[in-house]
Amino acid sequence: MEALNLKLFFWLNQGSGQQPFVDTVAIFFGEGGPYLLMFGLVIFWFMAGDRHRHALLEATEASLLGLLINQLLGMLLFYPRPYMVGLVQPLIVHGPENSFPSDHATLMLTVALYLLCCEKWKKQGAILLLLALTTAWGRIYAGIHFPLDMLGSLGVACFSFCLVLWQHSLLKPFNRRLIQYYQQINNRLLKHHGNSAR
Repeated sequence: MEALNLKLFFWLNQGSGQQPFVDTVAIFFGEGGPYLLMFGLVIFWFMAGDRHRHALLEATEASLLGLLINQLLGMLLFYPRPYMVGLVQPLIVHGPENSFPSDHATLMLTVALYLLCCEKWKKQGAILLLLALTTAWGRIYAGIHFPLDMLGSLGVACFSFCLVLWQHSLLKPFNRRLIQYYQQINNRLLKHHGNSAR
């Protein structure tokens, strides 16, 4: 497994630091992927009716569960990043932290997989899955993660989204309340804006 991990890493990392355009794309997605995800979720939220917002909240909750699992795994094992063992010069400045699994990939894969399982959000889920895979590639190409880290993230993402999907009925009362709070705040803002316009 370790030999395959290194072989895949060197294949995906090939040319890093020597191809300005590819380097820029890798850094952009490797660093900016989660921000693009958050921007997308905000857009989806405003596009959706209240009935379909539950899935967006559940996908977010599943991703938070995935990040929590990552933190627990980080307490149990430590796996160095490629640049920490002298394999490459990283394109992205990063502290000497645990490499396995990737928080970026876990966050993005969990949301994407969850939305892929929801009829209303399949297309958006596919777009986010492509974004997640591009971000995973960017972080490997930039020299701050191994392919095995991404495989671990996929495993955590699958467990997290399956658990939340299985137990989503437990989250419904909480999410319904969140949506109600959003509606109340939105109605007050609209009312205030209407009064100001007069």
